[in-house]
Amino acid sequence: MESVLKTRFEPYQATNVLCRREKENADSPETYLLNPYRGCSVGCRYCYIQEKKHEISTGLEEEKQKIVQLKINAPCMLEGKLEEGVDYGVIIIGESCEPYDVIEKKFLITNRLLEIIQRYGFPVHIVTRFPLIMRDIELIRKIKESAEAYVTVSLPVVSKELVEKLDGNSPTVKERLKLIKRIRKAGVSAGVALSPFLPFISDGYETERVLKKASSSGASYALFSPLIIKEYQKKMFYDWLEEKYPEKAQPYKDLYDNREKPEENYVNDLYQRFRKNARKYKLEPGVFPDVPLDRKIKRKVCGNGK
Repeated sequence: MESVLKTRFEPYQATNVLCRREKENADSPETYLLNPYRGCSVGCRYCYIQEKKHEISTGLEEEKQKIVQLKINAPCMLEGKLEEGVDYGVIIIGESCEPYDVIEKKFLITNRLLEIIQRYGFPVHIVTRFPLIMRDIELIRKIKESAEAYVTVSLPVVSKELVEKLDGNSPTVKERLKLIKRIRKAGVSAGVALSPFLPFISDGYETERVLKKASSSGASYALFSPLIIKEYQKKMFYDWLEEKYPEKAQPYKDLYDNREKPEENYVNDLYQRFRKNARKYKLEPGVFPDVPLDRKIKRKVCGNGK
């Protein structure tokens, strides 16, 4: 498995925790992003979330560390926001962090956020790859009963070689597929996220393998998201490609030339192929982080815990 930087956790006072997303059209439900942590300790090779400022170095390469910041005031801020009253919509937890990172076991930030969401009657979509979410499954089930709840398990690749090279210290594929089964057994909707979708690496046969295994485990939907390569990330990612997949390095440089993600026509073509394969395995396709089943959620105004 690829080496992963050591992680240092530290408290962080967030200034905003509930970010409203722009709607694609008038009929779409409102959606909000809620990330209990800033940064992530998983160390996936393709991740753009871990910005430069979230890494520190003691001067020795082997002592270089990542920082994950705990938004310790997130529950208080969320409750204040919902108490004021916001448009009813799906709250997405973990769009750009791991809400069940190892530190969650001790600090319970995600757990406290879910308790507030349940009390105010909002639907939730949780994105994770860690079995720790099962600690909160009864709470999530209660949210489903009063509003709606979805859990998406991140699983971009399933082949042993790719997992070892790309997925950092993620749970094994077997553990993540078992997690989907456990979530479904608990009566909560579950799906899989091929996020990110890696051109020339996870397309084709690898995508079909992910979708087939997810479907067999009880997933009801699959989400697609193209790989994003931030400018500060490119040199490190390209160097890694030169070492591990030298034949793919130049195609990537051409595809991401002066941009963070491929051109729209290319992405649309990838998505159409993904969509066809998802339906082949009886999975409802969607674009991350929107669950394709949340169209049924009705709009209303909610606040004051009502």
